Parts: sequence; C-alpha cells; structure tokens
Amino acid sequence: MSTVETLERPAVAEASNPYLQGNFAPVAVETTAFDLPVKGRIPEALAGRYLRIGPNPLGPVDPRTYHWFTGSGMAHGLRLRHGKAEWYRNRAVVSDSIAPLLGRPGLPGPRNGFGDNTANTNIIDMGGRTYAIVEAGGLPVELTYNLESVGRSDLSGTLKHGFTAHPKIDPATGEFHAVAYQPGLEAISYLTVDRAGRARAVADIPAPYCPMIHDTAFTARFATILDLPVRFDMALVGRGGFPFRWDDQMTPRIGLLPRSGDLQGLRWVEAPSCYVFHVMNAYDDGDQVVIDVVRHPKMFASEMRGPSKGRPVLVRWRLDPSTGRLSETMLDDRALEFPRFNDARAGQTYRFGYTAGANDTLQGFGAVYKHDLVSGRNETHDHGPGRYTLEPVFVARPDPKAEDDGWVLTYVYDQNRDASGVVILDAHDFEGPPVATVELPVRVPFGFHGNWIADPA
Repeated sequence: MSTVETLERPAVAEASNPYLQGNFAPVAVETTAFDLPVKGRIPEALAGRYLRIGPNPLGPVDPRTYHWFTGSGMAHGLRLRHGKAEWYRNRAVVSDSIAPLLGRPGLPGPRNGFGDNTANTNIIDMGGRTYAIVEAGGLPVELTYNLESVGRSDLSGTLKHGFTAHPKIDPATGEFHAVAYQPGLEAISYLTVDRAGRARAVADIPAPYCPMIHDTAFTARFATILDLPVRFDMALVGRGGFPFRWDDQMTPRIGLLPRSGDLQGLRWVEAPSCYVFHVMNAYDDGDQVVIDVVRHPKMFASEMRGPSKGRPVLVRWRLDPSTGRLSETMLDDRALEFPRFNDARAGQTYRFGYTAGANDTLQGFGAVYKHDLVSGRNETHDHGPGRYTLEPVFVARPDPKAEDDGWVLTYVYDQNRDASGVVILDAHDFEGPPVATVELPVRVPFGFHGNWIADPA
C-alpha cells in the first residue's frame, strides 16, 4: 500500500512551446510515495537509489523564449532494498529564482559560480555526497539522501569557479575527470575530483569565445575536449533567450590533452561540422584514440527553444594525434541520444552501450537500444504502445562474469495512465520481458541524466 503526500507548487501552463507540453510539461507537486507496486521481481542485489534530474520550471515563463535546458531543476529518486520499492520522491532543487516561489529561504553556500545556480542536468555521488549539477559555471548543489536541497558547494573550497554537468569517473582510481567552462572566463578548465570529493585544477585551455562543452571522456593517456561550433553570445542574454548559438565561423575540433595537464602535449584534431552533447566512451587503440559519440548535424542554428532539427546518430571517431586526422564509422543511424555503458569500462576498450531511442528533434522518445560494438548487432526493447523511455543506466551484478552481466534501468513514461514507472531489464535478455516494473504515482518529465547510487556496503 502506498501513501502519497503532495505539496502544491505554482507551475507553468502548457503553451505553444513543445518543451512545455506532454511529458515535457512540469509537474506541479512534490510527491512522496511508499511501498510502491511492483510487477515481476526486483533483484535482491539492487540496494540503493536510482536518481535522475531534469528541468521543471516553476512560476511564469514566456513560451516564446523558454528553453528546455533552463527550467529549474527537479530531482527524482526511487529507493530499492530487499527486493522492494521502498519509496519514490521528487523534490525541487532550490535556486535563487525559485526559493521565493517555494516559500523557502535561499540556499547557503559560496557564490563563485555563474548565474542563479539552477542545477537541473545531472545527479551524482562524489565523495559520499549527493549533488545536483549543471554546466556553464553553476556550482554543485548538495542534496540529502531524501533529495532535499542543502546548499551550494565549492567542494570544500577547492572549486575556484563553477563546475560541469558531466564529470566522468575512472574506475581504476576513483577519480572524476571534468571539463568546465563559464561565461566571462576565457578558458576551458580541465579538473579532477578525488575520492574525498575535492577538486584539483589541472589545466586551463585558452578559449575566449566560450564554447559550449556539455560532455567529456578520457582514455589512459588523454582527456578529450569537444570544441565544437556552439558558443556563448552575450547579445542573446539581453533578449531573454538561451545564450548559446551555432557559429559557422568556428572550426570544429577535438582536443587530446595529456591527463597530466601538459598544454605542450595538447593535440587538436579537426572534426566534422556537427555538435556533440554526449560521448559514450573513449579509449586508446595503439597510437590512435577512439571516441564513440552521438553526432548532431547542427545545434541552436534555428530552433532556440531546444535541440535543432537533424537526426542524432551514434558514430565512432578514430583520431590520429600525429597527423591531426579523424575518420568516422556509423554505428547506428537511428535517431537516439543519452548514451551509457558499463562504467567499469570507462577509458578502456568495451563492447556494449545503451541509448534512448528518439525522434529527429528530440521532442519525443521511444524504445531503448543495446549496441554490440564488436558484432555490430543492435537490439531493441520496445516498452509498448504509449510508453517512452528516458536515459538507460547499466548496473552490474555483484561479481559479474561478463561486461553486460547486469541490469538496465530506465524511467519510462506511460501515456496510457499519464504516469511513469521504472523498468528493470536483464541486459543479457535485453529484448525479453522486464525483470520488474515499479509503478510510480506521478509523471517523471523527459529530462536529462541520472545514476544508480548503491547504498554503502
């Protein structure tokens, strides 16, 4: 039996903007539900929280200029333990702009980040603490285990400026690698964060044009820098719109920076004219570097409320630092996004990846895909009519026997009941029926990123 406690919040009404309609529309309540109904059987080994985050604008917004990426953050979490779905919670992530709407005080903490610190893009564990994070200079916002906002964090005084939405963890060292940028600064920052959650500035790469760098990846030798033709434009700030745009005058390039931060060793490789939000993984292959990415033809060239039109596809880039050349191989030409893989293979050769099926504009999602990058086989799990996936997350079994020995978890919106659920798939039987489905009492809007955070052993 589940109980639901709701707290009314002012929310925007649906309007002509596609990112304010359907399952992009914000939810108007904060919900706590216990003892959730389950179809199937939750694996006993799953003990922890499956967290995700996305934009959920509160208060009035202008549908003519509202951009999907700018809505105030809302964290969602499902707690699993002993084969049960113990609770689901969603909580607004407090920022300067929405604290008055929530009737809550502003968050304490440092203010060396950029803007009002709307954290809406990713939710991770660093140094044993849960953080909501965002790019473009926002500071991490620490959350409690139950997803209440605690305060802005500069990681114990170690962040000189803001952070990023996509730090990537090295399974060999437990160290996060991060590439950050911030309007007003003239450099791209390469940072690391140690096991204790303390940041270290490794290198600053001159970049006075402030490129939008959403993601990164690393290999045994390099950190990758995605310097692609989307940049900050102060003129757009004055118009009240999204402040980044496509720039045909920029030369797209990928930087290979030695992990030591030695700028003398930085090598640039010219890339195809495109934009990349997300890297699946990267690794060294002899003297060359392999990077698997979701490539968009353009971004923010005409549509300024969300991703531009043009099919996002999964490709493999092979970079040669000695010649500065790049070659591309198509891995899957279907529209897709939000690539994930077994994080234990980060920075190393790997075989399997997982993505969310989408339409060409990312104004809708569908099935979830599994990619065998060795055999070339692509599997599909269709959740059924009216059911749409969000980003898949791979969780390994204890003592796994193979790279895909584990489960794929994803939040799935069910249009038939206008509510969401969490689907657990056996990665070995990807196209088979779910191992378990947890029914949630509310919608989880289409958003961005999430992670499985296991409880301490």
